[in-house]
Formats: sequence, C-alpha cells, structure tokens
Amino acid sequence: MKLNKLVAKVLTLAVTISVLVLPVAAFAEEAPAEQPPSATSQKDQIVFTHKHTSQRYGYSILCPVKPKVIPASAYNEQDKGDVLLYSGSYDNIKKAWVICINGYDNKVVPENLGTMQENEAKAFLKDFAANYGLEYAQIVEIANRNDDGSQAEGYRYGIAGPTAKEVEVDSDGDGVMDSIAVAENQMMKLFIPGQYGGHFMLGLIQAGGLQKRDVEEFMNAGIYTLQQWPTSGYSKAKSEAENSDKKSKKK
Repeated sequence: MKLNKLVAKVLTLAVTISVLVLPVAAFAEEAPAEQPPSATSQKDQIVFTHKHTSQRYGYSILCPVKPKVIPASAYNEQDKGDVLLYSGSYDNIKKAWVICINGYDNKVVPENLGTMQENEAKAFLKDFAANYGLEYAQIVEIANRNDDGSQAEGYRYGIAGPTAKEVEVDSDGDGVMDSIAVAENQMMKLFIPGQYGGHFMLGLIQAGGLQKRDVEEFMNAGIYTLQQWPTSGYSKAKSEAENSDKKSKKK
C-alpha cells in the first residue's frame, strides 16, 4: 500500500494550522537547570525523550517518545527512509512522522534560497507550493550541527508548508487539470537539505486533523534536531533516486 493511499484514510483537517516554531527543548534528562523565561509555560514546553538513529540511512532525530519504526518502502517502494509511528497501527495511522532521505530531486531546494530577493522568493515559493501540492510554502532556517549536536558554523535553508485542502484534478484523463477536489486530509511537510547532501522530506500525519502543538513539536524536531552523516545506505539510495530521475525524464 502506498503512503499517499494510506494517508488518504486520515480524517479531514478541520482548521488551518499556522506554524509557530519555538526554540527546541532538549532531552528531558538533559534540560538545563537555568533557562530564560519564554512565552511557553513549563507545562506546555516541548520535551523530547528519545533519540531515533538510523544507521542505514545516516540520520538521527529527537522524538517525543520512542516510536515504532516502519520502513517507508512498506508504503511506497521508491521511498528510502522510515515511518516513525507514535500511535495507531501499520494500516491505521493515528500519528506518525515520515522521514525520507530521497524526498525531492536535485536542485529543487536551491542553494541561494536564503539570500533570494523578496520578489524572487515569493515567486519561487508560489511555484514550489503548486508543484508539491502545498497550501502555502515558507522558508525555514536550519543551523548546521556538530556530531555532538552543538551548533556549527553556517546555515542551510529548507521549505515548510501543509498540503493543500483543495487540489486540481484531471477529471477526464486528458492530461489537463480541469476541476477542483477537496482533499480528505492534510500533512505538514518539511523539505530539508542534509549536511551531507540528503534530500530530506519530513511529514506529519495525524488522524482527526493537524493539531497546533503536534505541528510545533514536529517542526522543532525537524529544524533543530535532525542530523545527517555519510553512509553507504544513503549513497546507494541517492544513486538509485538519481537513476530513477534520469529514466523518468527519458520517457
């Protein structure tokens, strides 16, 4: 069963989510004793208690709790990565994060994304949202990290946005989008360039509609805690993805 077919089972989103990115909280047992006051109360503070590490694909990410790990290829054989299942089951996901290391093609997220002029950035984000089925797209800044998680020199830039509630469809199969359909669900997505060339696509799936706190938790984890390192598994997945792109362009 493909992931997009599975996601279609998730219930309709009731409200539009506005993304609020907060400074990431550390592991619960590693939280510093002294922290500056913030607008978020201690009760509502985002806390990660588990570090998920994929030796095969060469990445790690902090999680709110330890998830059940399902290969992303179980839903779509082209996807290289994991589905981190927090609640629900294989065929009835209640809450999960999707992490694919081959989530987009080369040059989809340009290197100059963070330095684009305002008009250029607006045009790019509008096209990106349309091409990737997002309701809107926005630029996010990601600090480079050392192996120990401390901040390194430099930044990368990614793209975030929820999938669209209304999508254009080809109703008669003539190749022309001629009508509008209301999507049964929305996902929150992050497109992040890894420090070693990874094309990460992270997605939040949530039954009953995206919830503000869960979006904040997902965004914090993706932007502040996702780390990559070179592995043979990633190199192989990247090569396969590039070969697949070349074949599709020849058709």
